Amino acid sequence: MDIEPEVLALIQHAKRVTILTGAGVSAESGVATFRAYKEETQESLWSQYDPQKMASIDGFRENPNRVWQWYQWRRNELKNKEPNDAHKAIAKWQQSKTQNVTLITQNVDGLHQAGGSKDVIELHGNIWRNHCLQCLADYNGDVDGVETVIECPECGGQIRPSVVWFSEALPEQAWRDAESASYSCDLFLSVGTSSQVYPAAGLAALAKSQGATVIEVNPEPTESSVVDYCIEGKAGEVFKTLNI
Repeated sequence: MDIEPEVLALIQHAKRVTILTGAGVSAESGVATFRAYKEETQESLWSQYDPQKMASIDGFRENPNRVWQWYQWRRNELKNKEPNDAHKAIAKWQQSKTQNVTLITQNVDGLHQAGGSKDVIELHGNIWRNHCLQCLADYNGDVDGVETVIECPECGGQIRPSVVWFSEALPEQAWRDAESASYSCDLFLSVGTSSQVYPAAGLAALAKSQGATVIEVNPEPTESSVVDYCIEGKAGEVFKTLNI
């Protein structure tokens, strides 16, 4: 894969780099996206329901066990997924002694951490964590194989996955950290994301407003007016070429 020398130089010489990753990065590890779930055609429990209903507070209140079981199924699907070249390269880049690299992700699968990344800013939470819907206390008990909603030991409320559902606000601290990293960087990389999901999609615009260069890494360009340069290709292949 050829990358323009000008783009390569911008990446290699940046002092403060902020990376935003989306579903396209996880897809390269075989993680199905919501679109894939929506297009599911097999005769299974999950083909009968709209994934958006499985990822909303209204859907949970309507049928908590059904939603819980869907997330348990997703967790089981993730157990055999491994970090890909993009995950590993980003983790290696974060260890750079000459560049400050901050990682923000919209993914909830924990593959960045499995690939070696530290201090990941998780905008949409993490599917491996759980908390109480009522008192918000973290639940650290073993949920492996549990197919019905667990009762919170603190207040008796219902335990839910610690992911951001549709119409829910992003975690306050994660969003503040993401804004700060975007505001202060001189290079913003948007990787494997359509740049259509807000408010995360606004981070690139925030970075550019402060003078940062915005580079997109995607198999298909999004044609965003914010992007200065686009590297067409899969994230894993691009990062292997960068050899940072």
